[in-house]
Amino acid sequence: MKIGVIGAGVIGKTLARKFSEAGHNVTLADARGVAGIQAIANAAGVRAVEVDDVAEDVDVLVVSIPFINIPDLVKTLQGKIGDRVVIVETTNYWPHRDGKVEAVENGMVNSVWVQEQFGRPVVKAFSNIGAYSLATEGRPKGSKDRVAVAVSGDEQKSKEVVLGLVDDAGFDALDAGLLEDSWRQQACSPAYCTDLTLPELVQARASANRETLRENQELLFGKMQDIGDEYFKIILSGDYPEGFVDHAVDIVRAINNLPPRKH
Repeated sequence: MKIGVIGAGVIGKTLARKFSEAGHNVTLADARGVAGIQAIANAAGVRAVEVDDVAEDVDVLVVSIPFINIPDLVKTLQGKIGDRVVIVETTNYWPHRDGKVEAVENGMVNSVWVQEQFGRPVVKAFSNIGAYSLATEGRPKGSKDRVAVAVSGDEQKSKEVVLGLVDDAGFDALDAGLLEDSWRQQACSPAYCTDLTLPELVQARASANRETLRENQELLFGKMQDIGDEYFKIILSGDYPEGFVDHAVDIVRAINNLPPRKH
């Protein structure tokens, strides 16, 4: 398939590399422009393009940018996304970073808000796995303890495409139903960044409590602040020292009263 990825941060560049390694034709775009991401694209084995051009002649468009930047991106791409293009969004809403989005604050599910901005169906995927795990934890199909990724969407045909891409990236794919129910894998739910197997992910989503999501976000953000800037720098670097991934996963597991990761 022809896949365009918007956002050359830790999630976007990792997905671009993984899809390219799986045999897809991948282009990568970012607000920094071609010159600003050329080295990243080269390392991922993909072609760098401008944001204005990334939706041209693609089958899938992956949006991996900060949540708050979605409306501006929609304006930039207006009239440029083909009707048959599958839009995948990987975002999570973090008020500390994004500021307050009134509709979400009033109860709208994150990805429902994103879909509303695009004015067409989107698929939520790769949003319940940390950048560190996405980069390091992929395994061949059938591997023991393969980490699972939730895929939500209102259009089944589009969702099937994305379920296949999750497998290509090295993870088991869970059809997690409609977007309206995707709050179950939003930031700091038991399904978020806890690196669960497929059966465990099903159980974690079922156990999610929407009323505690914001409280858990505050708790996780506080823990990260206590750890210090070095933790964030490591996450953004894409270079993860031995033991870091287990440590990062266990932090999120702990706020959901899940047992530490077993290795």
